[in-house]
Amino acid sequence: MTAPGMTVENLSLRVGAFALRDISFTVGADEILVILGHSGAGKTVLLETIAGFNRPDRGRIRIDGEDVTAAPPEARRIGFMFQDYALFPHLTVAQNVAFGRRFAPSGTDAEPVEALLERLGVRHLADRKPKHLSGGEKQRVALARALAASSRLFLFDEPLAALDARSRDQLRRDLKEFLRLASVPAVYVTHDQAEALALADTIAVMRQGSFAQVGTPSAIFNTPADAEIAAFVGVETVVEGKVVALTDGVARIAVNGAFVHAAGAVMPPVGARVLACIRPEDVALAVLPQRDSSVRNQFPARVVATESAGLLFKIALDCGFPLVAYVSKQSYLELDLANRREAVASVKATAVHLIAR
Repeated sequence: MTAPGMTVENLSLRVGAFALRDISFTVGADEILVILGHSGAGKTVLLETIAGFNRPDRGRIRIDGEDVTAAPPEARRIGFMFQDYALFPHLTVAQNVAFGRRFAPSGTDAEPVEALLERLGVRHLADRKPKHLSGGEKQRVALARALAASSRLFLFDEPLAALDARSRDQLRRDLKEFLRLASVPAVYVTHDQAEALALADTIAVMRQGSFAQVGTPSAIFNTPADAEIAAFVGVETVVEGKVVALTDGVARIAVNGAFVHAAGAVMPPVGARVLACIRPEDVALAVLPQRDSSVRNQFPARVVATESAGLLFKIALDCGFPLVAYVSKQSYLELDLANRREAVASVKATAVHLIAR
C-alpha cells in the first residue's frame, strides 16, 4: 500500500526567460513544507505547476502514489488557497462550501456542509456573502470548501500576506491546527520568516527557480548553506576569517585582529577561509567580562548604534569586526545602552556557524 503524501521528482519547466530546475521533495500526510524565498524566486510558478496549471518539461508529480503529472487541475483534488481566497462573491458562505462538492470524487462519504462550517467555526456565517467577512473568516470558509472537495493536498500562496500582524499570528495557529487534524499534506509559500518558523516541518529556500537549501527550521535558520541564505534568514553578522587553530572540535578563527571560536561536529581544517555567521539573538551583552563563564567568545565592544526593532532593541557593535545583538527592553534599560559606549559581547562557540569560502 502506497503511503499517503505528495512527491515531486526532478521537476523542470521553462516559462519565457524563467525556469524551474530539478526540484525534488516529499511531503508526508501530516506534514507542512514551507517554501521560503524572495519575490521572483519561482515559488508561485512551482505551486501552479503542482496544481496542474503548467505542464512540466521534465519530472513527475505524485499524490498518494498516483502520477498526476499529466492530469488536468480538476482531477488532482488539490485545495489551492490564494492570497484573496478566491471565494465567489455572489454566493453565500454555505453555497461557496457546497460548490467544493462538485470536485469530490463520486462515492465519497461527504461531510455535510453544516458540519464542515461547524468544524471551521463559521456556521453562524452560512448566509453571509464574502464581502461581509473578515480576512480570517474568509480563510476558514476557503478551508471548508477545500475539505468539501476531499482535497488530497493543500497549496497556500501567501494567504496571510494582506492581514494585520495580530490577525496573522492567530490565523497561523488556527491553520497549523487545522492541517494537523486534516492529515493532508500541505505546501505553503511565503517570504515571511516568522510564518515559516511557525508553520514548517520542513523549509525549502528557493532561489532563481531551484531549491538552494532544504532542511528543518532549525537547520535553515542556524546553519544556512551560504551567505545569501544567511542574510535572508536573519543572520545579521557574517564576517570572513581564517582558521588558525583546531583543538578538540573547536576552531579558532582570526577575524580582523580578533579571534572567534566555533564548535561543531565537523570543522574546517587549519588554513581554511570561512565565513563566521552569528545570529543576533545569540549575542549576550554585559558591562564587564564574565570571569566565571565557560563562554569562549567574549568580545570587548564599542556600541555604534541602537534602534528599536519591535519588541527588541537592535544594537550595532564594533568588536574589531561588526557584530549585531538583539536585546530585550529590560536589558536595554538595565545596561543603559542608550548612553553606554562600551560593553562586552558574549557568544557561545556552538552558536557560531561556519561556511566554507
